[in-house]
Amino acid sequence: MLKQDEGAKGLQSKAGKLLAIIPLTPNQWTLLSVAIALGAGASIAITKDIPLGLGLFAAAALCDIIDGAVARARNQSSALGGFIDGVADRFVEGIFLLSFMFVPLPIVAGADSRFWLALTVFLGTCMPSFVRAYACYKGVVTREQADALGGVCERPERILILLAGLAAGLALGMEFFIYSLILASALSLLTVLQRIFAVIGQSKAQPKVKA
Repeated sequence: MLKQDEGAKGLQSKAGKLLAIIPLTPNQWTLLSVAIALGAGASIAITKDIPLGLGLFAAAALCDIIDGAVARARNQSSALGGFIDGVADRFVEGIFLLSFMFVPLPIVAGADSRFWLALTVFLGTCMPSFVRAYACYKGVVTREQADALGGVCERPERILILLAGLAAGLALGMEFFIYSLILASALSLLTVLQRIFAVIGQSKAQPKVKA
């Protein structure tokens, strides 16, 4: 696993140095990913061209990878850049999920597809990040402890589940995409609970301050 991670980082480093010659700042690459995602969302929601939308979302994801690689290649990494990147990631994921609310999808498990989409946005896109940020904001855990909060289904795993479900949906039937939403929601809920209990555990482990 370590060798694979090092190989991926090395590839990103080479790509960053190559793309650093393009006159776009890392933050502009980040904003470009959001702009492409908006086009992808329009393709799905308005024209109902799901394959085109999926391709554009893949391009948005590529821009999201490029921004960090270029920032490292130019030594322009910053806390503000990381903040903008994180916010942009949530916008892209939200656009992806919300665009399918305008597409006729099958009813699965007795619920309208929009329920599963909304649940995935809430439990997947919003709550895991909120638990981490709010625990740090309230001073229950340190920033280092908050950053270390993990879970069985973080953003990369969630995106892979949804993309795999969408690919299966396009090939076999869109109910498979709904199944991926249900799976992502369930695993995201587990992740939220894991983080809540981890925060509680870390809070109890801290030494008590005597008055």
